[in-house]
Amino acid sequence: MVAAEVAGSSAGTWRGWAARVRRRRAILAAILAAATLLALLVVNLLTLAGIVSTRSSVEHMRAVQRALLRTRSALLDAETGQRGYLLTGNSSYLEPVRNANELVASHIEEVTRLTADDPQQRERIVELEETAAEKLEELQATVALYQSGDLPAALGAIRSGRGKALMDRARQLIDELRTQDERQLEERTGGARRHLRLAIWIDVGGGIGLLLLAIMLFVISRDLARRDQLERALREAMELKERFIGILGHDLRSPLAAISMGAAVLERRGHDKPIATRIASSAGRMGRMVDQLLDLTRARMGGGIPLSPQRATNLRELLSSVVDELRVAHPEACIDLRTGDPVSGFWDPDRMAQVISNLVGNALEHGGGAPIEVRLARARDEALLTVHNLGPAIPVELLPHIFDPFRRGPQNGHPRGLGLGLFITAEIVRAHGGTITVRSNDADGTTFTVELPAAHSSSHHVISNS
Repeated sequence: MVAAEVAGSSAGTWRGWAARVRRRRAILAAILAAATLLALLVVNLLTLAGIVSTRSSVEHMRAVQRALLRTRSALLDAETGQRGYLLTGNSSYLEPVRNANELVASHIEEVTRLTADDPQQRERIVELEETAAEKLEELQATVALYQSGDLPAALGAIRSGRGKALMDRARQLIDELRTQDERQLEERTGGARRHLRLAIWIDVGGGIGLLLLAIMLFVISRDLARRDQLERALREAMELKERFIGILGHDLRSPLAAISMGAAVLERRGHDKPIATRIASSAGRMGRMVDQLLDLTRARMGGGIPLSPQRATNLRELLSSVVDELRVAHPEACIDLRTGDPVSGFWDPDRMAQVISNLVGNALEHGGGAPIEVRLARARDEALLTVHNLGPAIPVELLPHIFDPFRRGPQNGHPRGLGLGLFITAEIVRAHGGTITVRSNDADGTTFTVELPAAHSSSHHVISNS
């Protein structure tokens, strides 16, 4: 019976642990979902920032390309104007030549400003500026020679190839600057494309993860709902069982009273006195079981065990009276009672007598015939009651559940009770604002300790179910 009850308790503990694990998993899944959403938001923001940065780079590159193309166009226009003037003598061709200095300087200055953070570009721009200046000087010198009437010298300057070389070098520098700028842009856009692809994969993975988390949360939620329904059904079944026990216990009082009265009549008349005595004893034991069932039902159904506390209840006198009754009922037992000064408090005398009877009776039943020590003392504002025996220790697996209902220690023969005595004892002590503890091992035996406030509030009339 004890093994089965311990197994049931272990199963209940396991179910409680499993429920906590499922709830923690649900919380963890929700946290993971929130973290995934946050990560996706951060990745998308970074990707968007990269796209914006790439767009800025593209616009910057286009501005550099436009300035370089305008520089080359100004040089070409100036060279074309120079040749047209030399061939026709028409001064209208000189307009691009006259404007070339200002235009080329303006465009190169813009390129310099746009590429100020690039040292490699800066070297080529300086060289381009110098080459463009030489080319413009060559153009203007040729035009000056023509205007002075020295046509052969002007044509000779053209035939020398210096102007062509300068123009080719200017084109080359402009192409290199454009190529370098395009390469840098390609690197930036390539990185942006890689980041975009990575962001897409992360989004896809995050979406799949969120879908899996949603499925997990749905399964956990459904499982929790089923568990809640099952727990509700179990609670309802327990309430029904306890209500049934209460009704049964209440209804058994009448036939038990009739049996007890009949046994008393037989004892008085002297008919079969041993049998009558046995009937009375059995009826009394059944009556105590019924009382325990009723107390259990009150405690578990929310009403609480009723108390009728009285001021100045003398615990020492109450203890002596109960122990004397137990000595009479168990003449073979050795009960050593030691009390100090009188200890009084605001307690229910009947319920405290029940506590003492249950604890000493428990020691008599499970103490193996060893002497029982009962001590009462006052410690500051508390009454301290201890019941000790040197019998077999309470099994380790049963010790944490010793005050649970329907818990019984090892039985020598048939069980004599329902396993409710210690549960009811603990409930009565708790109702009085006190505490009860147990210590048990093979070396020191078993000791139950009850601590009660000596001055208790009169508002505690029933056991709290909290």
